[in-house]
Amino acid sequence: MKTKLLGILFLAITAFSIFSSCRKVEEDIVDCLSESILTSLHAHVSGTNPKQVEFNVSHSGENQITSIVWNFGDGTTTTTTGTTATHLYNAAGTYEVKAEGKINNGKCTISPKKSVDIQ
Repeated sequence: MKTKLLGILFLAITAFSIFSSCRKVEEDIVDCLSESILTSLHAHVSGTNPKQVEFNVSHSGENQITSIVWNFGDGTTTTTTGTTATHLYNAAGTYEVKAEGKINNGKCTISPKKSVDIQ
């Protein structure tokens, strides 16, 4: 009985580890104009070039993101008026990407970040 319980516990822990590690989105909640906004930064590596990554900021709420200053962690920055940016890394490594977004023309700021591993 003890061995069976240990086996079930091991299986439960393994399943939890597998499913929780699949989610690689960092989320943050920001209070903006009396509205709690959930923000997250997603990264999608290109299927044809492992050093090319598309980043996307998503958010809840009715207010619009009007601009984002992207810091890709390798010394490169860019500004977009949309919520998506694509970046080509020159070298493999781990980079911390930050996206400082302005909501309603700067009335609020969101700053999601994410660590990405480039092969």
